[in-house]
Amino acid sequence: MAKPKGLKRYNLFVFAVLALFIVLVLPTFTRFYESNDSLIGSEPYYHLRAAKRLMQEQSINIFTPPEGIPDSSYSPRDYFFNPYHYMLVFTSRFTSLANASRILPFVLGLISVLLFNLILKSFVTEDYKRHLILLMLALSPAFIYTFTISTPHSAAIVISLAGLCFFIREGRYNLALSILCFALVALFSLFNTILIILVMLAYVLTKRKMQNRFIALLFLLAIFSFAKRVSFYYNYTFSPNLNIVSNLSSDLGGIIGFGIFSIALAIYGVAAHWKNKSSFLAFFFLSILLMLSLFFAGNVANMYLSFFVAVAAGIGFVRLCEMPWSVRTVKNLTLLIVICGLLFSSVSYLSRLSSMEPNPDIVDALVWLGDNTFKDRFVLSHYDEGFRISTIARNPVIVDSLQTAEYDQKFLYKVQDSIFYSRKLKDVKPLFQVYNIQYIFVTPEMRSGLVWSKPDEGLLFLFTSKSTFKKVYDKKGVEIWEVLNATGV
Repeated sequence: MAKPKGLKRYNLFVFAVLALFIVLVLPTFTRFYESNDSLIGSEPYYHLRAAKRLMQEQSINIFTPPEGIPDSSYSPRDYFFNPYHYMLVFTSRFTSLANASRILPFVLGLISVLLFNLILKSFVTEDYKRHLILLMLALSPAFIYTFTISTPHSAAIVISLAGLCFFIREGRYNLALSILCFALVALFSLFNTILIILVMLAYVLTKRKMQNRFIALLFLLAIFSFAKRVSFYYNYTFSPNLNIVSNLSSDLGGIIGFGIFSIALAIYGVAAHWKNKSSFLAFFFLSILLMLSLFFAGNVANMYLSFFVAVAAGIGFVRLCEMPWSVRTVKNLTLLIVICGLLFSSVSYLSRLSSMEPNPDIVDALVWLGDNTFKDRFVLSHYDEGFRISTIARNPVIVDSLQTAEYDQKFLYKVQDSIFYSRKLKDVKPLFQVYNIQYIFVTPEMRSGLVWSKPDEGLLFLFTSKSTFKKVYDKKGVEIWEVLNATGV
């Protein structure tokens, strides 16, 4: 029996599974190894607090979440619970809520790859091509972020994939299960609902079948979506950068993005198969729409776009391997560069993810803040610290990084910047009084470029006024300042 040639001789599924476990476990394992048991990033603390609220309210009906639950930001906003918070509560029955925030994304990541593999069988018949696509997906920084950080989008993706698996299969039971899945997806946001409708439409247009099933599901989803009051979208990782290039690429600084080599392979994969565009044109236009949604929904769109990029990049890599090369050495060198580039993007991103805040020093300061300050006064800090302050310290904050279609904090961001960069006490004192700010939480990152770039810039210069500010905490670069006479200046 002849030995398979090219990619067929490798068991790419084993590589994909191995890579999947490494990328989803390594960031958390590295933090534990460095004696840092805090959750990675800021967003998980928002959902941790929401799950705690559910447990306190003892609400078990996902379709009628509790109302009137107070929030911890200055500007009043509706507080919508989504199915992910219930999933956290359920997982916490077997462990702590903090561990549930680590375990649930990992499990959802495994399930998402299995479901995606089942869906790919409708489009890609060769096993090695599907497995290479799964490997590309596992190495994608956007995928790593989605299923390492505790975020509702991981659950929305898995439920959407499950609904699609049932949708593309014949039978009444599959139809009923797809309706159930899509009804749950509609509870997350209208963005998720519209996306799943567009994906189903793209499938129907590509395969030229199931039109009646699509119309029935579209009608039911429309009724359910309008019946439930949900936001158009949620983004818990606010970024003021509207540069689509930097938001797309993790190598250029995007927190939820793709490696440059993955993007290049995806572009090459589309271009190389453009003659057969009828087989993927609908999905191509859908991916373009997802890219454009970066301008209003933020880089959260990349979590969903990662599956489209993985397909295009995987097909592009296959094409690169199987195309005729006149010089074999050039081919091997090119493939080696591409593979090293893909691995470098993933490894550097894993290192970046593992070292994200908070570190133990910040957690200790937040615990001190929670134990030694008034809870009816607001804390001023960078918006990325908002969820951590309101969850760990249990203090209300001026701003955090939550953005929805109905909730815009841009005015408060401007107020925050006015205080951070002012060098005049007469300008900032009225703001402290109006917004009831009594504490200022300063991290080393804020001093080293996140907010200020000079040691005496803006508010740092004003801290020298002993009659207005008092440093009440200072350990390992983390500072807490009290605004004296905050309510009567």
